[in-house]
Amino acid sequence: MQIELPYGERNLSLNIPDRNILDVITPKEIISPDRPETILKRALMNPIGSDRLSDIAMEGDKVSIVVDDYTRSSPTEDILTLVLDELKRASVHDSDILIIIATGTHTPPTENLVKGIVGDKIYRNYSIVSNDVDNGDYISVGKTKMGHDVEILRDYVESDVKILLGNIEYHYFAGYDGTRRSILPGISSMNTIQQSHKLMFDDNARTGVLRENPIHLEMNDAMHLAGCDFAFNVVLNSKRRVVGAWAGNPEAVLDAGTKMVDEMYKIPVKEKADIVVIAAGGYPHDIDLFQAYKAIHTALPVLNKDGVIVLFSECRNGYGNDIYYNWIKKYKTSEEIKKALMENFVMGAHKAYYHLKAVENHPIIIFSSIKRDEIENVFHLKHSNTPEEAIKLAFDIVGKDAKVRIVPEGTTTFLTLEEESN
Repeated sequence: MQIELPYGERNLSLNIPDRNILDVITPKEIISPDRPETILKRALMNPIGSDRLSDIAMEGDKVSIVVDDYTRSSPTEDILTLVLDELKRASVHDSDILIIIATGTHTPPTENLVKGIVGDKIYRNYSIVSNDVDNGDYISVGKTKMGHDVEILRDYVESDVKILLGNIEYHYFAGYDGTRRSILPGISSMNTIQQSHKLMFDDNARTGVLRENPIHLEMNDAMHLAGCDFAFNVVLNSKRRVVGAWAGNPEAVLDAGTKMVDEMYKIPVKEKADIVVIAAGGYPHDIDLFQAYKAIHTALPVLNKDGVIVLFSECRNGYGNDIYYNWIKKYKTSEEIKKALMENFVMGAHKAYYHLKAVENHPIIIFSSIKRDEIENVFHLKHSNTPEEAIKLAFDIVGKDAKVRIVPEGTTTFLTLEEESN
């Protein structure tokens, strides 16, 4: 069978014997017949579990609007424009509106990045700040049910009307992004973020899980303690086109959004495979190894105990994150990293933990632009010179009768076993 896999901004063509193909997994994406602005306006004018924003806010209110940062692909300018129009309808003054970029522990964006997030017109006419864990002014709003202190940006806490904007997609230890993520980690202090992220080692802190997920529960507690009067979130397909939007009560919004994400990207399979051939989904998902690791994570639950992963990822920007690189180079095992993170959680190092845990359990072969020396001696992956060599290496390890699962969109696809999905 001839297989096409996205790689950077082109496709790779592979030939895998038909007798070895177990399945080819592709998302059931929605291609919306409506224009994005139609979907967004419909959501804003018909909120779920809430009054319209124009009926919630009033003249004289201080309003904070939290938006996603540059690491997310939200159509922030489009959403913001509609929200600001609603606030005008409620007679809220532009000078009483503060836009907060939910950077969490990420580096606060430059002026040009901020313009790219909100658009030039909004940038020129509204006050905008970013969460800065090194210099931010935080206020404690209480403790989560687990006893962790929740410290939130003062500007947000002291607002009269609090609005959260963003997108909903899978997250590999919070279950899903969206709504409450705008608060924690979005506008939380470093102390609060570190306490919650240490919970990533819990067995239920994983993709597509909310009910028993301790990180989701912490995030939800933080959102309720900090307050949220109105949420407006979207779901995008792989072309970054809006296919769903919901406004109103944050929990109702998250529930509706996660159902659409599952409808498109959650795919149960009947059995595990001997080899999972997976691509990160092409650019920008495979821009570097730090991002492309998500595809490895996708493959793990549907791979046999002695199975092999073959990853196709261009990695034009190399490994992509210095902390990720340095921690993998420094520590020999995932348990060593876990111990270090429990003492002092460092963002970026968490990906090193997942990476080492994966290679401790499975041989992982990669075809990419990263040099062999780094691939093998730092990241403990098996390097291949050609796509054909990568496939041959996998069969050499598992055997000529190996059953192969192919996943072209590894970053966005969520694979589960059927018995776990029931």
